Amino acid sequence: MVLDNPSEQDPVMRDLSEITVNALKDLELARKDLQENDLHMKEMNKLANERVDEMSRVNQQLQTKISFVENVANTIREKNDKLESDIKLVKNEKSRYLQLNDRLKTDLGKVIKKEKELSVKQIFLERKIETQTDDLKRTEKISIIGQFTSRLAHDMRNPLSRLKMSHEILCNNPNLNVLEKIKHQQRIDASISAMVRIIKDVLEFVRISDLQMNETLLDDVISSSIEGIDIPSSVKIERIGESINILCDSRKLEAVFSNLLTNAIDAIEKNGKIRIKTIITSNNIVIQFEDSGVGVPPGDESKIFDPMFTTKSFGSGLGLTISKMIVDQHGGKIVYRNMPSVFSVFLPKH
Repeated sequence: MVLDNPSEQDPVMRDLSEITVNALKDLELARKDLQENDLHMKEMNKLANERVDEMSRVNQQLQTKISFVENVANTIREKNDKLESDIKLVKNEKSRYLQLNDRLKTDLGKVIKKEKELSVKQIFLERKIETQTDDLKRTEKISIIGQFTSRLAHDMRNPLSRLKMSHEILCNNPNLNVLEKIKHQQRIDASISAMVRIIKDVLEFVRISDLQMNETLLDDVISSSIEGIDIPSSVKIERIGESINILCDSRKLEAVFSNLLTNAIDAIEKNGKIRIKTIITSNNIVIQFEDSGVGVPPGDESKIFDPMFTTKSFGSGLGLTISKMIVDQHGGKIVYRNMPSVFSVFLPKH
């Protein structure tokens, strides 16, 4: 006699078998869910690592900017040390000037050129001696360092924020349309240009290089200045006066004229005119830049040549300061008067 299968005869065993099969199916589904969750966690971990890397890059950029500010402070200290050394060398420079006069009598042209160069250096150094004492230099240095740090941080924050925002949008939204990508790329380019312009102004301010003096036609320097800037069609340029050969550093003098022209264009709200007038006196060559703009606000005339001072919503506030330094190097001076707005550059004729 053959016995039947117990599982077929026993309902309990049959139920246990079904429960076991269902449990195995549930275990398989749970295993698949765990695998999917594991993949999801890996993706989340990858994104988190990317964000950490991005924050590390931003932190590195900030460290670079801090290092730059420290370098600026060190450069100012070095300039101060060199200025003190220059003061000690004034007497030796005068003696060297006399010796050169004796040695170069056979070549009258070289004697005159060297005499003019040394005269300009002598005027520049003597003015430094007269206007700066040790206490004043120390106080001014500390003040400038503080202004540099504060203004640089303020001016760099806005373009850095715009750059970071556009960069994050481009990175986090790879499916942006082309126009949106171009718009954010243009914002990044504009932010970088703004930071480069600020850094260039700061470097020009803290670094006073020697003049490269040559006989140059004044009209050529003015023409180069006009051609080097973008003049709106609504602004007309008028030139008055005769030209003259002048001993100068044409590259630096061109930078002065370009800055004065740019300020004049910014001051003209709509249509207007800029008049460039050359006046030759017995001792000086005067170049006047008169514009039909609104002029400097009352009470600010005495501050316009101070470092970091500006009435604009943009810019480093160093343009007129650098221009004054260059004109001082040439042994001249730059003055401003209002109503109408006129900047006058005085350069020694001899």
